[in-house]
Amino acid sequence: MANEEHLKQIKEGTEAWNLWRTQNPETSPDLSGADLRGAALVKINLNLANLTEAKLQFANLNGAELEGADLSKAKLQETNLQSSNLKNAKLKQASLLETNLQYADLANADLQEARLNEDTLLMQTNLKGADLTAATGLSSAQVKSALTDNKTRLPDYLGEEMDDDFLLQF
Repeated sequence: MANEEHLKQIKEGTEAWNLWRTQNPETSPDLSGADLRGAALVKINLNLANLTEAKLQFANLNGAELEGADLSKAKLQETNLQSSNLKNAKLKQASLLETNLQYADLANADLQEARLNEDTLLMQTNLKGADLTAATGLSSAQVKSALTDNKTRLPDYLGEEMDDDFLLQF
């Protein structure tokens, strides 16, 4: 359950929130289970925040700072996370259907069992070191449009698909 003070503070808007975060650097925001659907949170500082099971559908988090945030089981359908920093974030079992993750940094993020679909945008998304084990709805075309490395862990079903694409080049 979200901390009522933190919930009240975030509803004051991004500028007030970011100022509060600067004045309270030792505080780890608890917004677990919060209903922030459709919220305008552009460039907000949510580093290390607890957003487990938060409802963020249709929210605008363009350029948001979410490094190390816990978004496990969060509902992020049609959320704009373009150019956001999600390094080391936990998105285990998060719903990312039709989410815009273009140019986002998900280096070393935990996306195990995350739900994606063909409308999840991953162009130039940094997935280096990310764990997508058992994630669903991901295509080889989406992976190819993202940035990956040998530490990126993809779902098993994609390994075979990627091998087939490689063979088709010959």
